[in-house]
Amino acid sequence: MKSNSIDRPKSGNTSKYTLPQNEDLHWKKTPAAALYQPNMDDFPLSIIGCFIISDGWDEQALLALKEKVGADFLVGLQIDDGEFESLDIIEGIVKCQPDEVKDVIKLLDVNSASKIIGIDVVDIKSLFECGNLFQFIQASATGESESDLIKVTTNNFISQLAKAHDIRGLFIGMESVQSLPMEAFAYVADAVEALLSNDDVSIYYSSSSTDEFNAFGLKAIYAEE
Repeated sequence: MKSNSIDRPKSGNTSKYTLPQNEDLHWKKTPAAALYQPNMDDFPLSIIGCFIISDGWDEQALLALKEKVGADFLVGLQIDDGEFESLDIIEGIVKCQPDEVKDVIKLLDVNSASKIIGIDVVDIKSLFECGNLFQFIQASATGESESDLIKVTTNNFISQLAKAHDIRGLFIGMESVQSLPMEAFAYVADAVEALLSNDDVSIYYSSSSTDEFNAFGLKAIYAEE
């Protein structure tokens, strides 16, 4: 699977804007990400097999899960402060709150995202090569004015992202009820790039729809040094 990269100058360096091209048919038709629990009656196929660490998965169970669902790789979701032994079979761990699990899965399910601004599963795999432990953050706003929504949400999002230290990889998902104009995308991207001083950080963007009327949201996972 290949993708196009559109380079945009930023103070002498470039940032990668990734747009999908031709994908393997299997990866087109299979959900990019799905959540699995040990007691499920049905284990549908997915490319990124996600599981909640506190559900008690061990290495053998994870190996069986990966084979059963045909996953290319596995991602663990940590919803508490418990310790978990790092396993080679797991591509990465995303820390989030219990009520944010569905949001993480939706963010990673890039096959359902907009193809106007989007990434593919190969890019997600590259993102997880930036580190082992990721943090999840999100911000949203509702209102009548689209420009105000984008500004309020972006400011809230940036204030959360500013608490991170030396970000190595960042994936941002934008949500709106309709297709975003490129100006909105550029506003978010400019704010993110102004914050990040590390020239080597890999930044990926995607957009998807939401059922919430007059709303705009940003979701992200990032790896720190």
